[in-house]
Amino acid sequence: MSIRFAVTLDPLHIGAGGYRLGRVDNTIVRDAGSGLPKVPGSSLAGVARSYLVQILDGEEAEKARACAASADNDRGNCGKCLACRLFGYAASGKQKKSHIGLLRFYDGDIIAFPVSTVAGPVWVTSPSALAQVLAPADVPVAREDTVLVDGALPSGMKKINVGWLYLDAEPAGDSLTALRAALGNDAAKRFSRLALAPDWLFAELVNSNLEVRTSVSIDPLTGAAEEGKLFTYEAIPAATLLAFDVDIDRARCAYACDADGKNPVDADEALRLLDGALELCGVLGMGGMCTRGFGRVRFLEGA
Repeated sequence: MSIRFAVTLDPLHIGAGGYRLGRVDNTIVRDAGSGLPKVPGSSLAGVARSYLVQILDGEEAEKARACAASADNDRGNCGKCLACRLFGYAASGKQKKSHIGLLRFYDGDIIAFPVSTVAGPVWVTSPSALAQVLAPADVPVAREDTVLVDGALPSGMKKINVGWLYLDAEPAGDSLTALRAALGNDAAKRFSRLALAPDWLFAELVNSNLEVRTSVSIDPLTGAAEEGKLFTYEAIPAATLLAFDVDIDRARCAYACDADGKNPVDADEALRLLDGALELCGVLGMGGMCTRGFGRVRFLEGA
């Protein structure tokens, strides 16, 4: 398991692919079991492959651009460029065989979620969320109806409003030490006050505090809102801590030659290029509405 932590710099909208009647028109992807929003691994793989082409240079860059510019089914399936070998390619008109990618992307989970309180912003997590990124022995135990706060609270404060609930607040002690160690120094200032909530509360807090935006289509002739074109959509808010499991199949790298049987993949170099591509997520964004102030995600340096 190779965990990469990331923080949303803007609201993040990974749409569920349709409309519904309810709280919002355009919903985001959720885990079927927990009901928590998530970032599909396919979404991260897609932007990583796209941004990889922008950081390559020399002959590899020329191959990748030629592959991306190919016509019809051959586009993205040349089998020769580094992007094809790392992310996989399908059989097409010129390429007679398919090949799975060397990089493996798993769904990204919300690890800590920002909630406004009278004591300032608090990043709430839960045992089930921490179980995604910590060893079993390091996963803390939460208390029912109590929030364990890692960080200074105003003197004498015994309760804290977390979302729409008013709960008892107690010092977290060493409960969140393992998470801070996993995040490293890069996250020390970003998440000044972490809090541990029970699992039953975490999903409710997240879904009750998602960002909901309203948009309307503008008539290009009148400059006014078009009748019946008002719609709403939800997003994971800025400053949310996410975790992605991304790794490379090292056992197959030596055999992952191009379609001509040359240029095996160097695993360490491939991971370096992946990190460079992921850095562009903090500039160009991912998901929907990246041109409207959405989508930037910054990957944090490891501990």
